[in-house]
Amino acid sequence: MNIIKSFFYTILIVAFFISCTDEDTFNTDVSDFEELDLEEQTYWNGSDGSGYFTYGNKIFYNSYYPDWNSWSGFVYSNVINYLYYNEIAKYAAFPSGGADESENYVVAHQFEKIVIDFEEGEEPRLVQLTNCTYTALAIKYGYDYSKKFGGRDGSDPDWFKLTITGIGLSNEITGTVDFFLADFRFEDNNEDYIVNKWNFVDLTNLGYVKRLEFELSSSDAGTPLYFCMDNLKGRIHY
Repeated sequence: MNIIKSFFYTILIVAFFISCTDEDTFNTDVSDFEELDLEEQTYWNGSDGSGYFTYGNKIFYNSYYPDWNSWSGFVYSNVINYLYYNEIAKYAAFPSGGADESENYVVAHQFEKIVIDFEEGEEPRLVQLTNCTYTALAIKYGYDYSKKFGGRDGSDPDWFKLTITGIGLSNEITGTVDFFLADFRFEDNNEDYIVNKWNFVDLTNLGYVKRLEFELSSSDAGTPLYFCMDNLKGRIHY
């Protein structure tokens, strides 16, 4: 009986130290953007010239171009618009609102490099991604300079992809993650898709990083280069 008690006591001690080690070694950092102050149906697009905003351990960079009332990098928004292809659609997530029925989310536009820096090194774990309404409608119907994905008969192998690259403490590439925001390369056209909901994307293979870089690419040069992001989660090392 004493041996059994001693055995379970040892297990409890080991479990205690493991839990303490995890708690003392890591701190979870989640960017859900809900604490950013916005009036209903509005956005921040960097027009104040600040060049970035911070949330938790993360710095989201922004370049604003007043001559075009446009930007590169990140903005934050709570705009709901999934129907109309207009200027406000550039600030709207296609699924209507943030992930998990939240209000705020971020929208990224690629003109210059899209970058998030971490104030402390972090291990990205998970993020939710989706299309911007402006891009989704452009590739669905072929607005402006964008091609209608799939072409006239739906058989053209079009695609729209986001690549996330981790940059380590010594500026080395730690890994990449690809996520297709639209894919029309399937033999069965019924499997073709344009992402219209928030998708979870695993980032664990990026490892320990000081920066994330984002690059949008498409089979069509006219595709508007936007995407939306919410709930970027990682672990900060103490």
